[in-house]
Amino acid sequence: MKIYKIKNSLKKIQCRSSLILSFPHFWICILIILLAIASLAISSILYKNAQEYLSSVFANIFAGLVTGLVICLLSGVKQLYIAKLENKKNWLEHIRSMICEYNDFFQKLMKKPFASFDGDEELFAFIYDVGAHANWVNEDILQSTFDRLLSFNPRNYCKKHLNYDAYALSKDFCELHDNLYEIDICYPSKKEIIHYFDKVHKSLMQLYSNAHRELHDIDIRLHEIEKTII
Repeated sequence: MKIYKIKNSLKKIQCRSSLILSFPHFWICILIILLAIASLAISSILYKNAQEYLSSVFANIFAGLVTGLVICLLSGVKQLYIAKLENKKNWLEHIRSMICEYNDFFQKLMKKPFASFDGDEELFAFIYDVGAHANWVNEDILQSTFDRLLSFNPRNYCKKHLNYDAYALSKDFCELHDNLYEIDICYPSKKEIIHYFDKVHKSLMQLYSNAHRELHDIDIRLHEIEKTII
């Protein structure tokens, strides 16, 4: 377990390092630091050689580079923050679209004119497909935890900010799968089939609502930070 946690931490560090290295601000800061060190060294050498005027010129260059470095760092932090927000926003929109797709199938199931399952293979395939679309949402959240392109842990994020525990809810999705798998054996009524979806449907709709709220908050934060000078 400890080895897994260490590997997971190393992957997160690697992912964040790659994200930072991908920003031009990082390399500009490195260049400014090198130029600042060179300017300070030249200024010191010139001062020791009694060339005070030239020494002051390079000292001013050093001061200007330090100011530029501070501005570049602040701008880099801003861009990194924006990138993380947009990364989170894109993932939330992806999850919302998956829930919408599931809900479209579920609403079609609600409107289908049948009193109970009669052994029709096409109907069985459709009902099972609705369940699959529901399960894909939960599975996507669990699997996204291993996505190195994401700047956050989706499962922890959903649990903390969206009131959705994908790991704990896995048992509800397994129960739904088992119930749907057996409908061609027990031939349940339409009402019973719809009832099978109650727990997961409620959880997914709540997730959709919370994701919508979170996206609204992210849009506000992006709008506010874009208005800042640096």
